[in-house]
Amino acid sequence: MASIYFIGHVSVDHVENPNGARIQPGGAALYSAVAARTLFNSVFILSAVGKDYRFSDVLEPFLTNHLRFFNMLSTSFHIRYDEKWNAHYLKADFGSGFRISPSTIPFGIFQPDDAVHLCPIQPTKAYAIVERIKDASPETQVSASTWLDYMNLGKNRKILRELAARADYFILNDSEAKALTESSSLSTAIRILKAKTLVVTLGELGAIIRKENGEIQMVPALNYPIRKVVDTTGAGDTWCGAFVGAYKLTKDLMKSITSASVISSIKCAGWGFSSLWDLKFNCVDDVIEYVIGLKEGSLQKRISDYTER
Repeated sequence: MASIYFIGHVSVDHVENPNGARIQPGGAALYSAVAARTLFNSVFILSAVGKDYRFSDVLEPFLTNHLRFFNMLSTSFHIRYDEKWNAHYLKADFGSGFRISPSTIPFGIFQPDDAVHLCPIQPTKAYAIVERIKDASPETQVSASTWLDYMNLGKNRKILRELAARADYFILNDSEAKALTESSSLSTAIRILKAKTLVVTLGELGAIIRKENGEIQMVPALNYPIRKVVDTTGAGDTWCGAFVGAYKLTKDLMKSITSASVISSIKCAGWGFSSLWDLKFNCVDDVIEYVIGLKEGSLQKRISDYTER
């Protein structure tokens, strides 16, 4: 049976935003895995976690023998959001996350039918991991995303652009695309970046896809009508996880981007990933059907129609 693996950080997050403050489980690998699990059954996390991690119960659905625990402090972030939902990282302590490296990834487990998503980690390690995956299992589909803060050094930007070209799918948002190419124009950034399939997310507008042959396609977002934004932490990682899960099922970029936009919006309706935890769609078409149903008044489906019981 095919599986999806997410490589990256699992963290303890102290989040402050206009709705209050919470200490909650987080990390790009965990948000991505939770999102993928709404669509795909066999989802696992490859990470390095401190033995002090206080939310071990949320890791149980994603456990393998390769989720490593170390006798050290867990990765932790303190994030404050302003009224416009801009994130300000007051603290970033990578702790056990520093142990994520090629030496801790069991490359022999990946099969040709599997998918691997590399969440944001230090660029040199990220590139080495993708190279090792492709050497061990060339047919395994590898996607990767990154983080704006990794682009403040020229060396990192060079490595990330090489990573973009090596992965099967490279996902980043418009601000990251411009920073990575040192361009003030998104259209210029998209032309500069070399990738087999480049996916640039545009928030509520959707996403732009550029193929290796130069073909460009815009996919508008099918927005979930969220009543109130509660917490945006991990929204981008949720988008990536949902995209990977949907694409693994359908091989359809448009459906996958649509599903990712909806599931990311649903995530923002609750703290952390609480609004996704019990959510389960039987197929990708269920995601689209659910949003269409919301516009049909009495025929609308409730989110509880898609929760595991």
